[in-house]
Amino acid sequence: MRRRFALGAVLALAVAGSILLPALAGGGQARKATHGQVRVHHRTVAPPLKLLPPLPPSQLLTQHGKPVAPTPFFRSGFVLKADGYKVGVSTFGSAVFVEVWRGHSGKRIQTAYLARGVARPERLQATFGHFGKVKMRFRESRNRTWRGQVRTCRGANRFIKRRGVFRGNLRFKGEGGYVSVRVHRAKGVVVTQAPKCRRHRGGGFQIPFGGSLSKPRSVLLAIAREGVAATAFFAAEDKRSTLFFSTSEESRGKLAIVRMAVLRSHSRILSNGSPTAASLSPPAPFHGTGRYRATPDGTTSWSGDLSVNFPGAPRSPLTGPDFEPFLEVPF
Repeated sequence: MRRRFALGAVLALAVAGSILLPALAGGGQARKATHGQVRVHHRTVAPPLKLLPPLPPSQLLTQHGKPVAPTPFFRSGFVLKADGYKVGVSTFGSAVFVEVWRGHSGKRIQTAYLARGVARPERLQATFGHFGKVKMRFRESRNRTWRGQVRTCRGANRFIKRRGVFRGNLRFKGEGGYVSVRVHRAKGVVVTQAPKCRRHRGGGFQIPFGGSLSKPRSVLLAIAREGVAATAFFAAEDKRSTLFFSTSEESRGKLAIVRMAVLRSHSRILSNGSPTAASLSPPAPFHGTGRYRATPDGTTSWSGDLSVNFPGAPRSPLTGPDFEPFLEVPF
């Protein structure tokens, strides 16, 4: 049981880390688009804030198999603002995804919609069912600042960032109309690995909070799965704060939807000093209380009214008889 719990906790941490990773081509704000270049249905879209959205967790894409890694590596896309959210369109392996998120590394909610399509450095094309579709091509800027740079093949220096404009059509409307976007032109970027750096290894991402959670005081993990759909809740408390993380995965035909929420808070995991009972009540975007119980015969339960507000799926339940909970607390 302990070994199984430890494995689940490590996987949850890895997934949590992947959603907090910065974009490969991040850094600074893009210049404001001229009037009329970007349009949003019923809203005015702000100029792109970052060049690429963060990566969604490929570990959760069970319905459509593992993403096919492009050779050589590339990512391309753009990010806009709409209806109080950031909306990004980008490539992910052989898939195209639209991601809607709000917040920062310490408090963040997001939903990613992934579909198979045409994912090439200069082309984004996919259909997202009744949510919408994207069909855009990239035109590189005349100011090619990436040329002539000295490549050390370490970190971000391994990649070539080609800035330009995506032109075409993006039409997307989330569940219940919580976000609605119509775009015909948006500034973006294409990121490819420099030819001389393709033989080099390393430079991978690091989980930003891995160090602070290396020796947590208490850890709680609850997982529910039904077919290809899955929901997980994870909480880890250290000396300074508690990390709360939740994810939900579902499949709608050829479309995969992955929702995530992460929060760092001073709210604690309350226990009686033994691994038989615990409760927690994290603040927004979470709501309610989750209660863990274990009986002498080994039966466990995870009950209460704990829920989370995902983009497009408010008040998603995080407790119930379908969840299999695990708890580890100091003696």
